[in-house]
Parts: sequence; structure tokens; C-alpha cells
Amino acid sequence: MSFKSSPIGNEISCVMYDLPEKILDNGEKLKTLLLEGLKRDNFKILKITDYKFQPKGYTCCVLLAESHAAIHTYPEYNSLFFYLYSCRAQGDGKKTFEFLKENLNPPTIDLKERVVKVEKH
Repeated sequence: MSFKSSPIGNEISCVMYDLPEKILDNGEKLKTLLLEGLKRDNFKILKITDYKFQPKGYTCCVLLAESHAAIHTYPEYNSLFFYLYSCRAQGDGKKTFEFLKENLNPPTIDLKERVVKVEKH
């Protein structure tokens, strides 16, 4: 029996604005929040890589069995970028986004979500 993934994917990208610099420069806390959100959303985490920039800033990328997720901070602009793509189903990843939003409590969010249908051409 061969495996065939869903032809429907879900992409979420957002910028969270007006966050305190001390939160955006705390990579360990941000990584913990991202991983907890992914676990609550039942993603299978395969590999994690992160980097703390000097003098400030943080990036964390997570390879998932279902695709990938990432956060990038811009403390000098009080902003965090979050991206997630999942090949499981439409609407997937919303629990992760909501978990981050609830825990970071950004005053302003620019959110984009789109359903991706993979087809043969």
C-alpha cells in the first residue's frame, strides 16, 4: 500500500506588532511557546534549529512531518513574524497560531491565511 498525502495544504503567515523587546529577545521562551503550540495542534516535530542574533533577534525553524513552521523576531521594530505550512488539511495550524497569539498578546496582527491545492500540471 502506498502513501498519498492530501492535495490540500494550509498556509498561515502573520506579523505580530507592538510586542515588548524583552519578549522578542527571549529565544528560549519563544521556542518553548512555538513547540507547545505545535504539540497542541498535533504536529509531529522532526527537527528544530534556532539562532540568537547579536546584538538582538531570534529565529527558530521547525521541520514537521506535515511540513514546517518558523518564527523570526525583529526586536528593534517590536515585531515577530510567524509562518506555518501544513499539508494535512484546510484550516490546519490555526491552533498553533491561536496559542501564540494568546500567549504573546500582540496589540496588532497582520494575518494572511490561504488554502493551497496541489495539482498535477
